[in-house]
Amino acid sequence: FGGGSGDDDVNDDGASEGEEEGFGDDDDDDFYQKIKSKSMAKKKTKKQMYAVAPKYPRLDNEVEGERTIGRFIMKNRGLVAHKPKINRNPRVKKREQYRKALIRRKGAVREIRTEEGHVYGGETTGIKSGISRSRKL
Repeated sequence: FGGGSGDDDVNDDGASEGEEEGFGDDDDDDFYQKIKSKSMAKKKTKKQMYAVAPKYPRLDNEVEGERTIGRFIMKNRGLVAHKPKINRNPRVKKREQYRKALIRRKGAVREIRTEEGHVYGGETTGIKSGISRSRKL
């Protein structure tokens, strides 16, 4: 993994000069520290990439003087009863009232039939003068 570049400072048992067993882990520690710092940097960039921006960002400097009042305070309406949306437009409201009144009237009054098919055309066979169907008393 890293460390010595030549074989001249290696003993017969594979350990470097000046190193005792269990104490020559400096190269390994450096390597693991490097890997750890890389992974931490990667996690940090990923966290920044997927971080959600705050909905209301904080202002570092304070606003001097008094704040202006908002529309809600300025109107000062208090508790107001809820009204339907149709009340906003009087023309549309009256049109809807008329439409509903026509529907109610259809239930009470019979519709006038003015088509040609409903006109009385007289007796289709004609009136026969020789026949009387009345009862004689």
